Amino acid sequence: MATMLDVSRKAGVSKSTVSRVLNGTAKISEATREAVFKAIEELNYRPNVLAQSLSKQETNTIGLVIPRGTNTSQYLGLLIEICQELADKAGKFLMITQVNDQPDGGVRAIRSLVDRRCDAVLYYNNSFFDHYNIRGDELSDLIDELPVPLVVMNCYLPRHPDYCVWFDHSQSARMPVDFLLAQGHKRIAYISGPLNQRTAQLRLQGYQQALADAGIALDPLLLAEGDRMYSGGYSACNQLLHRKVDFTAICCFNDATAIGALKALQELDVAVPAEVSLFGFDNESMLDYLHPSLCSVSLPANTFVSSAFNLLMAHLNHSELPTFDQNTFAGDLVIRGSVCSQD
Repeated sequence: MATMLDVSRKAGVSKSTVSRVLNGTAKISEATREAVFKAIEELNYRPNVLAQSLSKQETNTIGLVIPRGTNTSQYLGLLIEICQELADKAGKFLMITQVNDQPDGGVRAIRSLVDRRCDAVLYYNNSFFDHYNIRGDELSDLIDELPVPLVVMNCYLPRHPDYCVWFDHSQSARMPVDFLLAQGHKRIAYISGPLNQRTAQLRLQGYQQALADAGIALDPLLLAEGDRMYSGGYSACNQLLHRKVDFTAICCFNDATAIGALKALQELDVAVPAEVSLFGFDNESMLDYLHPSLCSVSLPANTFVSSAFNLLMAHLNHSELPTFDQNTFAGDLVIRGSVCSQD
């Protein structure tokens, strides 16, 4: 295997000159630069990245912490893909670690990436593990303590709003309710996610606020709690149907819940959307292939992750930070075949 000394001898320059050419740390004549790169190509020389990193006190590595179970989530899979693409464009190596549903898992994962000399860390605060998630104050303490930048996705940090990007889940969840109200629906049921989770609480608040702003009293009989999964949506929808209360539409915590609800409705010959309109949330790609195709709320994953990555790079490079309102995101309605108006 060729060494830097071999390159220097073949190019007819000193070893330190080869190092300066590789690191771009000094003015080198074009002729010398071409001679060094020609020698590198002919010898098939590969620089020692670890040694360069230690000498420069940086590794060009970005850490990413995500929850385990990514293979079950189209959204989290897309998040990884976007982060990898952005890291490649920035000339950074992406190091990914996953967090189990266990105490202190997130903190240990972040510290592990810092110990492995990542130059900066992105942390996705997933509500699926909310009872073991890192709390906002603890994340803010970590930002103050760590020697490298930490940017948090999917959580607003009042102490450090310039170190986080977040979804406005409440505003996003009220959008389908507002749409249904505009279509003449008055009796709108809601299937929530597990209400011990922050995201489920925020989305329920959006549903409740939309009704309140329309002057419609909240009916507890139109609420059912699911578990984020198909089976939970199926069970919760059956609960609503067996209560024998009237409703013309159902909004759901996520798409899996809505798909489960669709199965329950179809098993009891409740026509969608003729008798009951149905809305999901997250806009999974499979929704186009159901019958009827399901309406949903699409969160801007590409823009969201790009903003988080760019914010991280701004901190890393000590460049200008985005304004506060550029760090918060709401969804967009995707209208398909599962909603009709009430004439």
